[in-house]
Amino acid sequence: MVKLSVLGSGSRGNALVLSCEEGAVIVDMGFSRKELRCRMEKLGIDPSGIRAALLTHEHDDHSKGCRVFCNELSIPLCAAGPTAAYLKRKGKLPDRVLEFEPGQDFHIAGFEISPFAVQHDAVCPVGFVIRRGGCTVGIATDLGDVNALARQRLCDCSALILESNYDAKMLRDSDRQIYLKRRILGRHGHLDNVVALKALEELLTPRTSVLMLAHLSSECNCPELVRNLFETKLRELGRTDLRFEVLSQERPVGPVDLFDHMVAEEYGYAAN
Repeated sequence: MVKLSVLGSGSRGNALVLSCEEGAVIVDMGFSRKELRCRMEKLGIDPSGIRAALLTHEHDDHSKGCRVFCNELSIPLCAAGPTAAYLKRKGKLPDRVLEFEPGQDFHIAGFEISPFAVQHDAVCPVGFVIRRGGCTVGIATDLGDVNALARQRLCDCSALILESNYDAKMLRDSDRQIYLKRRILGRHGHLDNVVALKALEELLTPRTSVLMLAHLSSECNCPELVRNLFETKLRELGRTDLRFEVLSQERPVGPVDLFDHMVAEEYGYAAN
C-alpha cells in the first residue's frame, strides 16, 4: 500500500508526501521548513521517515524550503541537473544532491521514480510518475499543455495529480499585466480548466481511483467552478466512483490509501 498526503497546492506553495513500508518521499517543498513540519504534524506524518526529496522545478512556490528542510533531515534532493545548477548559483541547494535527467528512471525509498519533461517556463521542469508495485502516481502541477509525452506518461495511473490553474475568462478580465497574462496563457505557462478537463478523456482508465486537481490560481480561478466542471465531466465519463479532490493552498489532504486498482478488486478491497 502507498499513502498519499498533500500538504498544500497553489501559487504560494506546493508539497506532497508519498509513503510506503520502506519510507517516504516528499515532492516539492514550496513552504518554509517550519510550515512543512506544521502541515506534516497535522496529517500525522513523521518527518524522520522521509528518505528523499523530489523537485519538479526551481520556482519558489515549489523549492522555497528545500535547502533547509533537506539539510535538517540529511536527505538528498533529487533534481534535474540544470535545476540543481540554478539553485547552486542562487545559494539554495542542499548539501546532498542526486541529479537526474528527464526520462532517466531511478529508485529511492522503495519507489521507482520516472521524471519526464513538461512545458513550463522554468530551467528544466519535470513531472513525475512514481511507482510502487502495481500502484502508480502521476504528478504534473505546472505545465502549459498536456502534450503527447505528458499524455503517455500520465495515462493509466492509480492516482493522478493534475494542474487546473485558471479560468481563461477570469484571467483575461483580471488586473494582471499583459505580459503575465501572455505567460500564463502560453504553451509554457499553466494549464487552464478546459484543457485539463479535456485531458481526462485520455488519462483516466479503470485503474485510476484518485483524481486531485492542483495549483489553482487564487485570483483567476474558483474552487467551486472547478469542482462543478469536473464533477459534471466525471459523470459523463461514468467515473463517479473515484475519489476526487480540488486541492487548496491552506487545507492539507490525506493520508489517502492508494491501491493497485486491479489487485484491490481481486482481493476485495475498496480504494478510498
